[in-house]
Amino acid sequence: MRLSGPLFVLIGALCFSFSGTIQSFAPEAATPFTVTEARMVIGTLGLAAFCWAVKKFPNSWSSFNFKFLVLVALCLYGFQLLFFSSLPKTGVAVGTIAAIGSTPIWTAIIEKIVYGKNPSKIWYFSTVTAIVGIVLLNLENFNSTIHWIYLLLPLLAGLCYAGEIVAAPKAMEGVSSESAMVVVMGLVALINAPMLMFFPISWIATAQGLSCAVALGLVTASLAFAFFFTGVRHTKASVASTLGLAEPMGAACWGIFLLHEPYSAWTLLGIGLILVSILVLSLKSE
Repeated sequence: MRLSGPLFVLIGALCFSFSGTIQSFAPEAATPFTVTEARMVIGTLGLAAFCWAVKKFPNSWSSFNFKFLVLVALCLYGFQLLFFSSLPKTGVAVGTIAAIGSTPIWTAIIEKIVYGKNPSKIWYFSTVTAIVGIVLLNLENFNSTIHWIYLLLPLLAGLCYAGEIVAAPKAMEGVSSESAMVVVMGLVALINAPMLMFFPISWIATAQGLSCAVALGLVTASLAFAFFFTGVRHTKASVASTLGLAEPMGAACWGIFLLHEPYSAWTLLGIGLILVSILVLSLKSE
């Protein structure tokens, strides 16, 4: 496994981590469905423009593996729908731990069932370390009165995320990672489009709304998906899913440094543990 693969996964995860920070500046009328639509449409256009400029698109549509592209798109949309639907019931802390923390475990299970692959010994250490770090990041906001039945939603979101990571290499066979993700994001935008009949998107017509939508589309979609899935192409799925845990770590850092959110020693320890996990997994995985 080349070091460039994990590095691209990390850069992509850090681009994803700006989502919450950017959304905090969005108008109140913005909803998960309308934000998803704006993010996917602008992300598709931005990445398509890049692919056209540097000639990343294949010569024929038949080069695309649409079966797996549709699967990745459904998993991506499923994650969005399940994760954000779970937050009102579970809270951000528990929802994040259940969804993002379960993703590496789901990935290892899928790889074992589908490909008969076992994760390396160092993966177990790094994954447990990172999950403990995520728990510590969210410790201050943990709500112990939650109805635990609602954990099913974020756990299924984690399963969708894992399916997305495992299926992505197949979806990118024969074409560039960037052009494959243009198709995936375009499909997600089409799948989500009917929701605009129920949730107005007029907030995007304001200067504040448009700037947030463009930032979400270009940073957390175009750049994030291009880097993340280019890295996934050259990284074991189990390793990539654990490295993806850098996303909540990055979100915590941006909250502290950009939004001046309060933090505790537990928060700093959580960030430190995730950093240790990332370094060990990036440098020691074969």
